[in-house]
This record gives sequence, C-alpha cells and structure tokens, in this order.
Amino acid sequence: MGVVVNLSSNGVAGAFFARTQLAEWLPASLARQLPSRHRHIWVESGNNAARAGEDRWQGTCRDCLCRCQLTASGRDKGAAAVADHGCIDQDGHHFHGSLEGTGDEGQDCEGSAWCCKCGTRVHAVLQPPVLLPEAVQALEAARLAAHPHHPTQGARELVATVSTLYRIAKNASEGDQRPIKSDSEKPRRLLKFDAPCMRLLQALGFEQRGAELHPPLIVDSLSFDVPRRRLELARDELALLTARMLRKLPESERTASHGVTPLVYVGEALTRWLGVHAYARRQQSGLALLATAHGGAVDDAYRRLGVPEDAADALVAWAYRRQVEEDPETAGARAQRRYDSLAAICAARTSSGELLALVDSERDRGLVATASVRAACLALFGDSLLDVGGVDSDTIREVFLAKLADTYKTDAKMELAAHLAILACAKHDQGLEDYAANVKVNIEAQVTEKVNTWVQLPIGLANIGNTCYLNCMLQCLFSILPIRNAVLRFGDKKTWNEDVVPGRQDSGRLLDAAEIARALKFVALLKDLFESLVERRAEAWAATLAAKGTPSSGHPLLSASILGSPLLPVVTPDRELADMLLRIGNTHISNQQQRSVIQQQDVDECMAQCVSLLDHALPPNAENSSWIDRLLSGHLDLTLTAVSDDTGGDKVEPSPPPQRETFVNLNLNLPDMPSADINECIDGLFAPTTVTSNSRDLLRCSRIADAPPVLCLQVQRVQFDMSKMVAFKINSHLRLRKQVSLTRFTQFGHTADARLLDLQQRQTLIDQRLSTLSLPCAATTNKAAGESDVLTALDCAQSFMAGVCQWSQLDAAQSLLADLSQSPEATVQTAQTINDRLTALSTTLKDAKRQWTAEREETLGEISNIYESVTVDSMAYTLHAVFIHSGLTPEFGHYWVYIRDHDRVQRQVRWLKFNDSYVTVVDQAEIFRNAPAAGEESANPYYLVYVRSMELDDIVDLGI
Repeated sequence: MGVVVNLSSNGVAGAFFARTQLAEWLPASLARQLPSRHRHIWVESGNNAARAGEDRWQGTCRDCLCRCQLTASGRDKGAAAVADHGCIDQDGHHFHGSLEGTGDEGQDCEGSAWCCKCGTRVHAVLQPPVLLPEAVQALEAARLAAHPHHPTQGARELVATVSTLYRIAKNASEGDQRPIKSDSEKPRRLLKFDAPCMRLLQALGFEQRGAELHPPLIVDSLSFDVPRRRLELARDELALLTARMLRKLPESERTASHGVTPLVYVGEALTRWLGVHAYARRQQSGLALLATAHGGAVDDAYRRLGVPEDAADALVAWAYRRQVEEDPETAGARAQRRYDSLAAICAARTSSGELLALVDSERDRGLVATASVRAACLALFGDSLLDVGGVDSDTIREVFLAKLADTYKTDAKMELAAHLAILACAKHDQGLEDYAANVKVNIEAQVTEKVNTWVQLPIGLANIGNTCYLNCMLQCLFSILPIRNAVLRFGDKKTWNEDVVPGRQDSGRLLDAAEIARALKFVALLKDLFESLVERRAEAWAATLAAKGTPSSGHPLLSASILGSPLLPVVTPDRELADMLLRIGNTHISNQQQRSVIQQQDVDECMAQCVSLLDHALPPNAENSSWIDRLLSGHLDLTLTAVSDDTGGDKVEPSPPPQRETFVNLNLNLPDMPSADINECIDGLFAPTTVTSNSRDLLRCSRIADAPPVLCLQVQRVQFDMSKMVAFKINSHLRLRKQVSLTRFTQFGHTADARLLDLQQRQTLIDQRLSTLSLPCAATTNKAAGESDVLTALDCAQSFMAGVCQWSQLDAAQSLLADLSQSPEATVQTAQTINDRLTALSTTLKDAKRQWTAEREETLGEISNIYESVTVDSMAYTLHAVFIHSGLTPEFGHYWVYIRDHDRVQRQVRWLKFNDSYVTVVDQAEIFRNAPAAGEESANPYYLVYVRSMELDDIVDLGI
C-alpha cells in the first residue's frame, strides 16, 4: 500500500497498471488511516461518469473516497488517438512512468504513464477526500457501539446521520445559509452532535456559534468559490457513504428515500477505457484457488514483472520477454531479480508448461534462480546463504555422495540430483553439469529395472503410533487394482474432481468446496504413499541385483546409497494422511462431537472413512453413483412378514414388496459355540429372524439382490454387556474357506442345495442330543476338575459309591453303620447296587456319545465338502485378505493382515503376512486352521475381504 514511484525503468502490463498500481495509489498522508493492502474500489460519484470513447475517466473509491481522474492523449509521432485506447500489440500496453504522491494533507498526487509499444499517454491525478477516512470510521464506530446488542439499530442511526449530513451539504452547496440548531429535537435525534459528527461538520466548513452551526459563506462566482467546491465534493462523498452504509441494513429497509442512488461500480469501465479489459486471464482451477495462497515472494514477483495475478501464462511470459528486450543484460542484479520473479511464479503455477519452458530456456542462458540455489545449498550443506562460488566442485561432489548414502527413496534421490545440477549451473562448471546429468540418468535406469515381484516382497509400512489397523487397511487398498490405478492417475484432471466442480452428494446432502478439497488432498497423499511403495520395492530389487554383481553394479550410486540400504525396506505413512483416516471428516458436527469421536477404533470404521473420502473426490454425475460404489457396494432385499395364530396355527399374511438396502460390509455374528465355519456365519446372517413391532411378531428375511466384486465381511466380535455396561470381545475360533458361494441367498424361499439343508438339520439334531449330556454352568461346582457334563458327573458319582463300598468294609465303619435303621449288610448292598447301575448308565451314555460324535463328524465332513465344492459363477468369491486382531479385549491389541498373492504367469498362490514394517511369506495352514493355535486363542479373524472369483485377475494384484 502507498505511493508507487520510479517505474520508468520497469515496464508493466496495462492490466497491472489499471488493476494494481492505480488501485494502490494513495496520498502518503492517508496511508496510516487505512488498512494494510488497501485497494481502491472505483465507483461513480455525482457527475463523475466513466464512459468509453472519451478522453477522460473519473472515479471515486468507495471506501477511502479518494477521487482519481485520468486523461489520455494519442500516440506519439502524430498518430491519431484510438477510441478505446487499445494497443497495436495484441498482448496490450506496456506502460512506463511514475505515480507520485505527497505527504502534505489535502494536496493532490499526480503521475503519468506511456506505452512503449504504441505511444499512448495517460495523465493521472489523485485527489484526497474532504472527509478523512479516520473521521468516517470514528462516526461508524460510535453509532454501532451505542447498540452492541442490536447492531441493526446502530446501523439505522448511522444511516440517519450520514444521510442527514448529505442533505445539509447539498442544501448548503445550493446557497442555503440557514444555521443548524443543535438544541432542536429533530437535529439532535438525527445527528447526536457528538465528537465524530462535529468533526464531519467542521470538515464541511460549518462554524459553531453558541447553539447554532453556521454553513460556510457561498458567493455567486463558481470558478473560485472554494467553500462551494468543497461542499460539492463533500456532498458527493456523503452520497457514496450513504449508499455504502445502506448495505448494513436489512434488504427490506434499503430504500431510495435517503436521496441517494445505488453504487455504480466503474472498475471494469476503467479497464475498458484503457483498452486492457480483454487481457488473457489464467484458467485457474477451483482446487488451486482453495489449496494455494500466494506468499509475499510470489506477490513481489508479480509486481516486479508488472502483471496481475490472474494473468495467463502467455501474458506473464510476454511481460518477461518485453523487459528482457528493454534490458538484455543477463549478468546484472536486475536480470537476476527478474528471473527470480519468473521462477517464483512458475513454481506457484505447477501445471504451467509454457512458463517451465521459458524458465529452462533462460537457464540455458546461464540464469539460475536465487531461491533454487539457496534450496540446493540448504539441502546439501545445511546453509541456504552459503556462497556457492567459494566452494570447489570436488567438495560439492563429495557432499552430494554423502547425502545420497543416507537417502533410499527415489524421489529424494532425484531431488538431490536436481540440486546438484542447479549448483553446477550456478558455478558454470560444465564438468559438474555432465556429472549431474549422468547421475540423473542412472537413477532413472534403476527405477525402470524390471522387478521380480515373486522374489522381492512388497514393502511394509511403519507404525507411527497405534496405526497397525490403518497400515493393514492401506496395504489391502494398494492390492485392489481399480483403486490403486485410479489413485496413481491423480493429476490427469479426468479421474478425480480436481477442478472442484460442485454437484457431488453424500446421503442426499450436497458437498461443499472445502469437503471436496479435503477429499482431493487425501487422494493426493494416498498417491504419494502408493508411489513410495512401488519405488521402494524397485529400489530394494535394484539393491538385490547390485549385491549379486549384475552389470548394473558399476553404477556410481551403488557404493554410496543402495548397497548401504537397510535390510528391512519400509515406507512411513504421512501423518496428515493418517489423521484424515483416524478422524471423523464431517465438518457439520460440533467441536464437542468431534472430540468424542476423534479416534477410529475399528478396521471397518477406518475403511468406511477411506471409501467416503475417495467417493467425495470423484467428479459429479447425474446418478451420483461411482465406480467405487459398483466395486464395493451391494444391495439386499428385505421383507417383513406378519405372523398371526388366530386359527390356532400359524398363518402368514401377505407382505409388502421387498425393501432394498445398500451395504458395504456384511456383518456376521458368531454362533454360540467354541468354533464356527464362515459359511455358518453367512447362513446365520440370512436366516429368518423374528422381530416385534407395534406388539406384532414379524418374520424378517433378507436376500442378496446384487453383490459387489469386492465383498467385505465384518466379524462382530465386539459385543456390549448391558448389565456391566462394558464392551467385551468374543474370541471363539472361526474356520475360513478359500472360497464361498452366495448363490443360495439370492432368492426368497429357495435353497440352492437341498442336501446341504438336510445335513444342517441333521447336525442340529445331533447337537441337540449332545447338549443333553451337558450340565448347566451353575450346576457345576468344580469346573476346573472337569465336572461340566453328565458323563463326568456319573464318573464322579460312580467313583464315590465305589469308595463307599470299600469304606464299609473297614472295622471303624462297622460301628457307624450299626447305628443306621437298616443292617450294615443292607447298606453295603445298596451302595453296590447304585454303583452297578451308575456303571451301566455311564457305559450306555458313552456309547451313545461316541455314536453321535461320529455321526456329527461325518455330517460336518459332508457339509465341508459341499462348502469346498464351489461352482465358479457370479456369486462365487475367493478369499483375498484376512485382518487379524490379537487381544483379549476390544480396547487393546494388535492388528495384522494376510493377503493372497499370486503369480499370473506361473499360476502360483501364496499368502503374505503384513505386520506393520514386516512382510513375510506364511504357510496357508496358518490361516485355514480348524482350531486356534496354542497360545493364539485371542488372535482371530476380524475383517475379511473376498473377491469375485471370475474377476480375480482384474481386481487384485500385489505386483507393480
């Protein structure tokens, strides 16, 4: 903000002259009264018209009330003036000149500018206002402060005061010499006559005499009547103020009864009058507008080149080349500052190919941006202000190799190579430049080396603080090809909504721009993570080749970096990425609610948050559906059938049509038994259940309308004990199947395999029989001793009675038995009879148990064979990922994930265990156990991912 001076040496684009220099031109005496970075907003005032085609333009700033007047003349050398003052150059005027100011209060500022291309001249005069900004601000603050709890009433009084002052100034300028009586009711109600109001009246020229305020004396001559001219200017300023203050009132109260016309903005008229309105503007995306904000260095760069911030790349390049034409020297400080400005703008516009080409071409002329040199010195030497000219090339090579030895990520290596090239260019050392170019080529060759993905295992993810389940989920997402490929395409401006086009919805609610930008930021971070997993695997493979002495072992980097890489390659997830998935991303909930749900506790919640962010980042479409929905979401048909027993038997009433429900996860309950099969859990999900509604029993049934290619199953291990008000975990064993079929759950009243139904009914009957041999837990007094079923109880009773028989033979027992009502012999005989009967009963029950157990094992075997014999169709799924939770309680524990890997060429299959940083090959028996392993009873499947068998090769892949 402030006065712009000494611009003759640096030309500026016509649009910059109109939109920036004139907008920031201020008398120095007003600078302290206005906010920093104040820019004029030009409006019409009184008779100040701004019509194209005239030789004069006038405007008044809506906020500070400064008046600006421009006068244009034709081109040099006698050329006729053009109507719109356009330039003969298609890129517009290139103005030189100066806008000078004065520090004296009330003095006008003057300046001039001329175009070096066409000779058009513009003379500018800036006149300070009669009503100073600080006086207007004091009046506004006083009126609003009088009603702190009713701002609208304060605005009404403010408008009343300003509009009354406008009428007073208007009448006085027309010759009305009547004084204002400050003790009258109406003037006092409207003007208050407080200090801010009296200051404005004094600015109008009113003089206080007792209780009266007298206007300045007006004479007939208009040419030299300073008081009249001052009143006319103040009148126009008060008209602008009234129109501006009306905006503080409700729209229904903004009437024209205050005697002023609405504001007419003439900023666009100024650009048209200068012939710079049609300058090429940058097509900047909404995402860039949200995510980037120019700092001081970039703002200074635009000013140094003399182009507006929204200028197109072509206009920026034109302005730079124009300044180079006027000052072709490349060795001076001015040339360096000019190139630094170009580089700063190019860096801020990361997608600008034209500016990148210009920067590279100038670099070929020996120019290197100061910021780039400082960044290179900071990266290699830790000192951004190092004088690189004083460091020899050999030292730079040694420091570079030392830094490279500690770097394992390809992007970081390439960045170091780029810093080396910058220092080589800054030193003008051709040998060092050739060395840097060779290093870059060799790094790129390493990354493109074909990786044997069957030998080189995938890369693990570092645990950055209770993120084991997050790492599991990220590894699973990486293995799903449609998601991985889409994420890696981020930046193509097609796959994702990178232009922040509105229209995407979430549960019927329209997403705002901030939510879309947050989702896009998540995809960008996820892309960085996926690229790191790919590159780190390639680098580890290159290290393997180098260690074996392949031809690439002569690479100049191997001795410094690759051969010194750690044995355990690992990628560390970005903290911001983790926070996005570990926190609820709903911006419409309160801070208290946000704190209450700040941490995700389950894999399914983390997965749901990830899928939601990916969905929010997609471009909108008419149906609001997406490929993510089609990949992960399915639909269930639900029916509720009313059941009544009016006739003495069950009568099923007609039910309404099925209701359709969308699902991402199918929630599976575990049966109340030590071990269960995954198919039994799925059967239980679709088994009819009775629910009560409005005192009526309803039969609830569900069937699959359509299933997604990627089927996620959530095992409901976490339950809540209402009596103790605590959550607990069910650690019963779950037998997994390599394949499952959902065919039998696609139609109501239909079972795909009648034999399976018969076997399941037989198993239920057998289980009921076996349950008769069990004792209630409350009936056992010594469960640790094994008294948990009838047979054990019988054995205990039999042993006891046998002991009684032996005890009765003792001499000491004879005297005790003699006191009984029956003879000792009869007592002994009774004990022996009971013992014999218990033995017979125990033998019979044991034989029955063995038979039932054998029948059960046979039945389970037949059921298992049916489960294993899965027909490959659209409802057949292959197990792809198994998330394991190890821990006795839901609050504590550890997660890891098993993921199925397969070689497409050799058709080999193996299972990999991703345990944070560690990735290992495991025997599939570790996953498909019939019983939990010793010591791992609390480590069990928590979340399962199945993939449609027919699309397996197209959907999942752990290679690169």
